Amino acid sequence: MYIRRHHSLSAKGASKQRAQNISYKKLHSNTVDNTKTMQKKALNTILIGSVFLGIASCSAATVPTPSSTPEAKLKIGGSSETYPILEELTERYSKSGANTQFEFLPPSQTGGGINGVKLNELNIGSLSRKLTKEEMSQGLEYVPLADVPLVMAVHDSVTGVSDITAEQLKAIYSGEIKNWQEIGGPDATITLFDLSEDENEKVVLREAYLGKNLEITPTAVVFAEDDELLESAAITEYSIAAVPLEDEISELPVNILSIDGIAPSPESIQSGEYAMTLSLGMAISQQAESEVTDFVAFVNSEEGQQLLADAVEESEEEDDDDDE
Repeated sequence: MYIRRHHSLSAKGASKQRAQNISYKKLHSNTVDNTKTMQKKALNTILIGSVFLGIASCSAATVPTPSSTPEAKLKIGGSSETYPILEELTERYSKSGANTQFEFLPPSQTGGGINGVKLNELNIGSLSRKLTKEEMSQGLEYVPLADVPLVMAVHDSVTGVSDITAEQLKAIYSGEIKNWQEIGGPDATITLFDLSEDENEKVVLREAYLGKNLEITPTAVVFAEDDELLESAAITEYSIAAVPLEDEISELPVNILSIDGIAPSPESIQSGEYAMTLSLGMAISQQAESEVTDFVAFVNSEEGQQLLADAVEESEEEDDDDDE
């Protein structure tokens, strides 16, 4: 099963529209294979494993019985990273007979989802990080959904480099390392694609490897949205970028680097060995309407968790069909 992702909007207007598909599958390897077929299987696997890391921590809940009251309409907005999961959950919830309609607003950022709930403009905020203690003290509640790895992707033209050390990564972002040949790659200038400092991906990257005070090289090309960043990395030779792990990556001419010999996997994420993950979840009001709390109960229920198990099975069947 594949979940189609909404198109995101940049601060300067509508960005290039791009359908992003995310599939889920159980991991069978911690290494990144050189072939695109094996890479696709590995990516699918990591995502489903990461999702279960988030869902498994939720307690079982009873799915509310559909009522005969007039249909409620709940507005969802915020980070585009969580939209695919929320779209699938809301679709299944609606099909279960729930008398609730969901409206997905054009995605923005996690901050937009949080502020929307605080201002009662949104019923559900889509988040790509956990709420802070301060935000929870302002009447918000966090509902975890999944942990998705943030990975270093390089264009296929970067040959001879499959692993990078934390110090090398910092040196690339600072501009100290300028040529791939310095770390075993081709004799070519490194093109660094970066995100603005207020993006959650950049916050995670700094916390994990770069540090708070590292000055980024002025030659870095900075994007306001990760959608445009991934598109550019896919068409630009000798480029490198930090991007959320998505199934679409397996269809693009890019490869994922391990860091200090550690590749992203459910095991390395759970153990903390792999340091870069985005926590996907929802923000709701602590005084949320019953329609919202009923949906949250569905997400935490056996049926909600089974939805992800079904995604694993269907993804495996589709991959088996592709191999025939």
